[in-house]
Order: sequence, then C-alpha cells, then structure tokens
Amino acid sequence: MLRLFFTTLFIWVVSTHASAHEFYFAFAELNYNELNQRFEGTLIFTTHDLERAIDPKGSLIGKFEKLDETSAELKLIENYHNSHFRISYGCALDSNAIDAYCQANFVLDGIVTQLNGTIECYISAPARAIYSPINIQFDALMERYNQQQNKCTFTYRIQKETFNFLPYDNQKHFTIKP
Repeated sequence: MLRLFFTTLFIWVVSTHASAHEFYFAFAELNYNELNQRFEGTLIFTTHDLERAIDPKGSLIGKFEKLDETSAELKLIENYHNSHFRISYGCALDSNAIDAYCQANFVLDGIVTQLNGTIECYISAPARAIYSPINIQFDALMERYNQQQNKCTFTYRIQKETFNFLPYDNQKHFTIKP
C-alpha cells in the first residue's frame, strides 16, 4: 500500500513539473483607429495560463479551447481583460480640447485558440479622440505567476511604441505625437 502511494506521488510530481513552464508571457498589440474612432487590438495568452488566472480552482481548464460566440466564459474573459489591461488617456467630452481623463472599456470582439496552445483575444473600445498623456497598465496573469512578463505595442498614426511590463513595473506613461 505504501509503495502504491509513493508511486502515485512520484507520477503526480513528475507530471506537474512536465506540464509547467518556467517563464510566462502575454502580448498585446493595440492601435487607435482614427477613422472608426476606437481602440482595436489583440491580446495573446497561453490558454491554460489564462484559464488558471481567471479560475485558480481549475474548473475552466480545457474549456477555452472549445468556446464559441454563445459561451458564458466569454464574459469572464472580457471582464478579466478590463481588470488587467487598461488604457487611460486624455479625452474631450464637451469640446475639441482635452477636458477629462478617460479609461477604455474593452469589448471582446472574438477569440481564436491556436494549435500552439495560445489564445488570441480581439478587443475594441470606442474613443472619440485621444490626447496625451496615455497610461497603459498590463498586469494580466501577474497575480498568478510571479515570473509573468507582458509586452504591449501601441500604434497611433505613424508612432509605434513597445513597452515591457513586469510585476513590479506594470504601468507605462507616454506622450503621443500630434
């Protein structure tokens, strides 16, 4: 009986370490589409990392690979994105000049799960006009994985900025060129 216990324990330990990975990355590409007056972008995660971050108990493991447009889990993903990928910017509420500071509220427009184990989440948010300063916070998965590193590329007109985010440095501020 004791031998069976140790064999089971050994198999569990080996399988846990075999499926784990040492580094965690998420990527975002975001641009401001002036014609449509909206932010449009893609967030890319390792699927099982996103599943575990949204539900640490593990009840979502394997479910994101089978999502369709009617799945209830899509709202969980959208809420997670809005909690952990934020962009704030100068905006104009009553005029054509900056008079407020707004935060984008992203909508999940669609997802694609890839055979390489990643999930691509397509997001957008309306924004009539954007002004400096711009603030991006990208702390997705960092509450779950202390080795998490995120990268975001932001494009506005011909300006392209790429930022790296770490658990101790998960916000970036920058100025857009007119």
